[in-house]
Amino acid sequence: MEIIRRQLTQTVGSFKHLVSLILAAGRRGTGNEKRKNNITSDQKDWLESNMRVSSTEMRNRLEGLEAILAFAAPLLCAIPLYVMGILSEVSGNYVLYAIYITCSIALTKYNGRALREIGLTRKELLPSLGLSGVTVLASFLVKLISAELQFSPEANSEAAIAQGLLFWTVSGFGQEILFRGLIFFSFYRWKGWKTALLVSSVLFGLMHVSQGVNGIIFSVLIGAYWGWVAFKTKNIIGTSIAHSLFNFFFIFLFVS
Repeated sequence: MEIIRRQLTQTVGSFKHLVSLILAAGRRGTGNEKRKNNITSDQKDWLESNMRVSSTEMRNRLEGLEAILAFAAPLLCAIPLYVMGILSEVSGNYVLYAIYITCSIALTKYNGRALREIGLTRKELLPSLGLSGVTVLASFLVKLISAELQFSPEANSEAAIAQGLLFWTVSGFGQEILFRGLIFFSFYRWKGWKTALLVSSVLFGLMHVSQGVNGIIFSVLIGAYWGWVAFKTKNIIGTSIAHSLFNFFFIFLFVS
């Protein structure tokens, strides 16, 4: 009996030891699984973060390329029509600027952005107008001092003046919404303000290639200044007004 009792005691002890080993192994497995799940969660967060960055960068890149296409495609289509005499200079410009305005608004909406993201907003209108209007006032003073300003022969009636004001308003707004609006802010989101200013100003200069080297250089410089105003104020309404007045006064209304 004593022998049987000792064997039973040893068996129970061995069973208890085995159970404790199993429980200990289970606890270690659970801890390893938790650590594994923690690592997986961190990796998942990292991947999701990088995917969001990549998705945003891809979106901004596509919007920049769309803006370039919106500039180049209508221009390349209009040039042959102008050379063949199908479009006159005035009608061609009306068509071109109407396309620029339509494309800029349509692409902005298509990409799910608000119009204020390309500067079409009343916010900061007065600072935008004041800063960009300096170019009009400065040019007027320079021309007034350096040469005698006279009314252009084309401005010979109220109807002609009204037509000129309409044309240069459409021209100014069409160029501003494309260059300082769509192109500048698309590249601003993609590459930063310096690249955006360079690209929009150079393309704006190329738009005036018919004016010769001096006209291109002047357009690049004044375009860079208006781009800086758009960057600071996030508003292109003021630059559009200044641009329209500048062209109306110094291309149509006055001659020196």
